[in-house]
Amino acid sequence: RVLPHPSCCRVMALSALHLTAVPLVGLFLGYSFAPTTGPSSAEEREKLTLLRAPFTVFGHFSVVFIDATKYYFLKTLYSPLAMTAAVPTLAIYLSTFFEGPHLAYVTRPAFFIEFIVWWVGLGVLSSIGLGTGMHSGFLFTFPHVIEVTMAAQACGHVNFESFSNMWWIKTEEQFVCNGTGDAAKEGLTFLAIVAKAMLPAILWGCGTAVGEIPPYALSLAARNARIANSQFDEIEEEIRGAENSGNFLMQLKAKLEAWMVAFLQDNGFLGVLLMASWPNAFFDLCGICCGHFGMSFWKFFGATLIGKGFIKVPMQVLVIVTVFSDSYLQVMLNVVRTVTPANLGVAEKLSEALEKYKAKFRNKSVAQAQGVNIVKRLWQMFLVSAIGFFIKSCIEQCAQQRAAVLAKKTKEKTK
Repeated sequence: RVLPHPSCCRVMALSALHLTAVPLVGLFLGYSFAPTTGPSSAEEREKLTLLRAPFTVFGHFSVVFIDATKYYFLKTLYSPLAMTAAVPTLAIYLSTFFEGPHLAYVTRPAFFIEFIVWWVGLGVLSSIGLGTGMHSGFLFTFPHVIEVTMAAQACGHVNFESFSNMWWIKTEEQFVCNGTGDAAKEGLTFLAIVAKAMLPAILWGCGTAVGEIPPYALSLAARNARIANSQFDEIEEEIRGAENSGNFLMQLKAKLEAWMVAFLQDNGFLGVLLMASWPNAFFDLCGICCGHFGMSFWKFFGATLIGKGFIKVPMQVLVIVTVFSDSYLQVMLNVVRTVTPANLGVAEKLSEALEKYKAKFRNKSVAQAQGVNIVKRLWQMFLVSAIGFFIKSCIEQCAQQRAAVLAKKTKEKTK
């Protein structure tokens, strides 16, 4: 299979450089005029939002962002293992910006670098941030699996190009059948569809495991430094408060959290593996608890990687492919036909919409004639809103954390 040339991604990268010029200037200005003190009370720090105090928040965020960039750049620079991986990768990718005979050798590796960075990066964004992560699974990964499933059933085979569905790039070859494939549909198997959709999903799952490292690392650092672990203390305080609240749901949540903490402490690697192997909304607690209990990094990360990347995500792919298969969709249409009035024709309209959606995979001209419908425009607006909210949450959280550190330093100086 001939993979798409990464020229589209290069154009996007160059455009991104121009678009980020102003924010970079803003970051350096914010760094220069950043506040040197922070509010003493937690209530006042919670008021540090972009709507209420935009300049103060951006100043705090600028310091956090630039200091973190310098820290990780120097850490990478002095790490032989990181440099061994980073230098060749960067050299291959940057070489695609220049014309020459070398493009025949670097185009494919550069494409896979973009592919891996996109899906793993989305996974990291999904789980990082102690609950403020972007839900990239629902926004990107699961829609990709659905589109692969629908395209495979429309084409009757899986010999279509889907890997270029990344970085918001749409190509002429993407999800387009090589022929109608009707004759080959009998040979289309469930496992073939699953295999076609699995690689991006697994990379995304591995990224979600990487995103769980920061809570673990912060908690472990607090333990090793023999200082109070505010994150773990907050969990214990929340559990005690919920148990005494008199609210049944809050008490149930507290009991589940208390059981999880005890389960992790008693079972170690196996406990983390089991907690990571299903869609667990409380998994942030696992990283904090494992760091607090002194679990080794590779034991924690290994269990999280296996559970999230190679157990949970494959099961999710199996469910999605099953739900969006022809036979299951027909069952759903029959249910809709049964529970809705016949004169409305809801099931027939849904069936017609599905056929139109599948038609775009068989014939590119059909897809172009349909243009951008209202549903697609609404979905794009939702994506932009979700990403914007995630960025806003990250900026505010960084600002509030720096303000808390400054307030603590001020308090220590006055003692």
